[in-house]
Amino acid sequence: MADMNKVNEEHVENTTEDKNEKDNKEEKNNNEEKKDEPKVEEKKEKEKEKAKEEPPKKEEKFPPDPKEPEPKIPTNFSNILTESLEHKKQGNELIKTNLDGAIEKYESAVKLLEPVITKANKEKEYNPQSQEIITIYKQIMSNLSLCYFKKEDYTKSKELDIKIISFDPNYDKCYARLFNTCLKLNQPEHAVYFGDILLKKFTPETLEKYKDIVPKIEEETKKLQNKYDEIKRKERNEFIKSIAKWVIPLIVLIAAAFCYYYFVYLKKHPEGLFGGFDNNSTNTTNKTEKLNFTLDDDPDKK
Repeated sequence: MADMNKVNEEHVENTTEDKNEKDNKEEKNNNEEKKDEPKVEEKKEKEKEKAKEEPPKKEEKFPPDPKEPEPKIPTNFSNILTESLEHKKQGNELIKTNLDGAIEKYESAVKLLEPVITKANKEKEYNPQSQEIITIYKQIMSNLSLCYFKKEDYTKSKELDIKIISFDPNYDKCYARLFNTCLKLNQPEHAVYFGDILLKKFTPETLEKYKDIVPKIEEETKKLQNKYDEIKRKERNEFIKSIAKWVIPLIVLIAAAFCYYYFVYLKKHPEGLFGGFDNNSTNTTNKTEKLNFTLDDDPDKK
């Protein structure tokens, strides 16, 4: 029993020692934490000051990932092509005998093509059918303009040709027909304008097709130039006449004043119009001669 008591006493002593060691460690840790507290606060304050001094960093905005281009799917114009070509063929057969029937066929073809022509124009780079539709559309519109020209509906023909040129500025047939159309409409300025584009825009090889029109264009250009020269000459003459209305009387009045002075006034007043000024000038010179004296004659200095 005595041995057991000793063991218990030793165990109690050991536990008390362990508790004391733990308490001492905790006190040390608390003391260290208290010592570190001002340092932590100083660090926080310094970080706040740095944050105030440094400008806020802008967030980098990265562009969104580029989307993959959508695959270009060509439109199928085969049905429209076949129908419009059929109308064109029928119109070409009727154009020599029945202009109204040809116009009807061409207009029905245009109705088929116009809803898709803008789409075809966008797809012409990668869709071979689109280029074919554009070519057929221009040909049908040109034939339709020719029909109206033959029917002497020159206003409608001009309207169609201008529409084709706005769609394709290199369509030479339209410029040639517009030259003739504007002459028929008694619009020589417009005719020369379109004829001048035809001569300057296209090569001599292209102009070989228009041998009959080229001399007419040159002739009309000369006529129009002569007309403009005549207008300028008339305007110049009118300007001279308007000036002469008040310039000539002024010249006559000045000439009459000089004649009166030399032939009438000088006989009555031989000293002339400015004679009084000469006498005054002699008097002033005498006075200045009297006033001129040297420093030696000054009485104050003698």
